[in-house]
Amino acid sequence: MQKILPKSKLNDFLKKLMQKHQVIAPVKEENTKFKILNNQNLKKLYLKKITQVPVKKFFIPDNEILLEYKNDKLIEKKDSTLPRIIFGLRKCDINALLVLDKIMQDPLYISKRKNTIIIGLYCENPDEYCFCKSMELSEKGYDLFFYPDRKNYYISIGSKKGEKLVSNLAVAKKQVIKQIKNTKKLPDKNIENHYRDKIWESDAEKCLSCSACTVYCPTCNCFDIKDNLDVNLKNGERFRKETSCQLKSFTRVAGGKSYRDSRLSRFKHFVYHKIDYFKKQHEVYMCVGCGRCLRVCPTNIDWINTINLLKGIKK
Repeated sequence: MQKILPKSKLNDFLKKLMQKHQVIAPVKEENTKFKILNNQNLKKLYLKKITQVPVKKFFIPDNEILLEYKNDKLIEKKDSTLPRIIFGLRKCDINALLVLDKIMQDPLYISKRKNTIIIGLYCENPDEYCFCKSMELSEKGYDLFFYPDRKNYYISIGSKKGEKLVSNLAVAKKQVIKQIKNTKKLPDKNIENHYRDKIWESDAEKCLSCSACTVYCPTCNCFDIKDNLDVNLKNGERFRKETSCQLKSFTRVAGGKSYRDSRLSRFKHFVYHKIDYFKKQHEVYMCVGCGRCLRVCPTNIDWINTINLLKGIKK
């Protein structure tokens, strides 16, 4: 069973949700990213394409205090996330959250997930960078999922929380389920035996180790733990700070040794973690095929094409 909502009523639907929830949705300003909606930026709602910036910052912030210490007292931070709804996630971004669920097991992340209702949106305009059809994405992970069709949205229900949000909408007289087209660009992902192949060197030579790929990737979650101490050394806080495996400092240990001191080793680690290592450990790919790493790379590295060349499949 699906519910139906006229496209012309979408803003009214979101405004109603905003009365009881914090609503986060794609907005177009200087770039396209998820933001907390208000009556002003609701006019800038952006649903045409995938956002430039992923939604992960709402679950793993750039900086997050984990605990405070005052004299001899240790205080663990509690999550203060209000009940919220994130609207407009594409299938790739929903799957990215499912990937993060396998990694981020701390109470702060878990609390944020439990307090968040996910409303997905079918991707009508995948671009030349998208390759989600190659990544065996799950059909689960949403509370509601919107399929646009002509003048209406056909809404699939994935949970009781989602069902409650659309209880006042009419039942659709037909079922609309769509599959994303033209994004199967990586037919052979078995790269286990190609780690030492020379072909990776051409991409690594172009790599600036700028870490843009990991910043914009919806599943990258590398972090460092830092302490801020008062001058009296009695009070302070410990926080989790975003970092990147593409930085030479990421694997640096005492004595100055970095275990991935070459751009080649760091670049290959990025690709193999997404396509090989994580799959073996968790039975799903860490990469969801959103293509953000390809879009933002300042030197236009296309590791998807590199894998296809490696496997004898020309782009």
